[in-house]
Amino acid sequence: MAVISTLVQIGKLVDNAKFVQQKILQVKKTVAIIFLCAFISAQAQRAVFTHCAFSTPDNKPYIETYLSIDGKSVSFRKNKNGKYQGDVEVGIIFSKNGNIAASKKYNLLSPEQNDTLTRPAFVDEQRFPLDTGEYEVELMLKDKNKNGKTVSMKEKTKIDFPQDKVTVSGIEMLSSFAKAEKTGTLTKNGFDLVPYTNIDFYPGNINEISFYAEIYNTKKILGENEKFLLTYYIETNETKMKLEKYAVAKKEIASPVNVLLSKFNIENLQSGNYNMVIEVRSKNNEPVAQKKVFFQRQNAKAKEDLAKDLSGVMVENTFASKFTKRDSLSEFIRTVRPISTEAEKSFIDNQLKLAELKLLQQFFYNFWQTRNPLSPEQAWNTYYQDVKTVNKKFGNFIYKGYETDMGRVYLQYGPPDTRDESPSEPNAYPYEIWTYYTLEDRSKLNPNQTKRKFVFYNPELVANNYQLLHSDALSELHDANWDMKLHKRMTQSNDMEQLNAPDHFGGNAHDEFNNPR
Repeated sequence: MAVISTLVQIGKLVDNAKFVQQKILQVKKTVAIIFLCAFISAQAQRAVFTHCAFSTPDNKPYIETYLSIDGKSVSFRKNKNGKYQGDVEVGIIFSKNGNIAASKKYNLLSPEQNDTLTRPAFVDEQRFPLDTGEYEVELMLKDKNKNGKTVSMKEKTKIDFPQDKVTVSGIEMLSSFAKAEKTGTLTKNGFDLVPYTNIDFYPGNINEISFYAEIYNTKKILGENEKFLLTYYIETNETKMKLEKYAVAKKEIASPVNVLLSKFNIENLQSGNYNMVIEVRSKNNEPVAQKKVFFQRQNAKAKEDLAKDLSGVMVENTFASKFTKRDSLSEFIRTVRPISTEAEKSFIDNQLKLAELKLLQQFFYNFWQTRNPLSPEQAWNTYYQDVKTVNKKFGNFIYKGYETDMGRVYLQYGPPDTRDESPSEPNAYPYEIWTYYTLEDRSKLNPNQTKRKFVFYNPELVANNYQLLHSDALSELHDANWDMKLHKRMTQSNDMEQLNAPDHFGGNAHDEFNNPR
């Protein structure tokens, strides 16, 4: 599935972010959170757009696009049948090297309604024959029942199905599937496939995850009538650990195209970040091809018992067995919270005080073994040097360095590329702005980002007790009113919509944060 990360808000670009569970799901006014799709939001329409690459048995690639428009965000008017209906003009263009390779422009009509109280979402699917290569895809939307502006987004995508390798198509996530009674736009290989239109986010009220994919060239590469192993499973995104409860392996016969249409019951899948993985292995269990797609789960009903999962971890004669003092080991475990998964954070927050020494050893060893299987002890020692650094730089008489916001950010993302300190700017609390040219999340909860900034300030004027005020990084604290809060020491305003403090002598925070360097 193509990765689209462009957000258009009333015709202009705004920050993109990510649908996530609880702590990550932070929608601030007009900022939407996305990944693996385009979310176009305007006064006229809101839509979700995704696409997958496939190929035909005679090796002719194509891209399928899936568009879902929120009916509540478009205007409905009476049509010639006396029914109310939404009408959105859609334009999709695929360009290669500046030249249009394929395009469509059409009107997408909603289902007819007796009134405007009910305005359901309407879904559309299109197919574009395209050659192998890199493309720029542009989506344009305009509400035909309203004189609004056309909103658009652009993003790059790639088609690559080499004929000398076994390959896997894009993984199409489905809302449902059923045997087709007649061929329609959603029909593929005898099934009607309804695309999943909630981006890559699965809330607790959805108990199944369905998907479709195709495997190409097994007959050509592995041999006619040759058997191979097709495996599909869910893995954790952070540690790439396969979840055996959600894993299926079956033998297949090599064909020009092998089809996979399946689903998992995820009623008991805990909240977290995951990948749906499809693997092809030869009869000798040698890896041949793999494809995966990211998704997130929010499920308050399912409680993860990490302690139970750790019961089989052997720690005898490992470096973790050397830690025989419970208090010291508990302290070491607290230091790894900034780079922990959600399940690991839950263990640290809820079980650390009550867990026995052996369980703590099992947790600590498993934590570092999953991150560096060859040398878990070395991984810990390297990280602990950073802990010592933040304790020295950011600790104060209230908190240890790793417990502070600055210490947490340093441990999670590493040292900033630039650190602008302003301890005595007129009208402002003491503050610092950290800039990361490349932001790599050691917890693996977020993808790599570029040119991200963090604003810390000290409103209590306590020595070295800076708090995170605002950041433009994914899943971090985002406060549109941060500039006013930073200058609240001397600047007061009753205007809740005022986002920036008035210009004053020596003021630099707003300009520094918006500096594109």
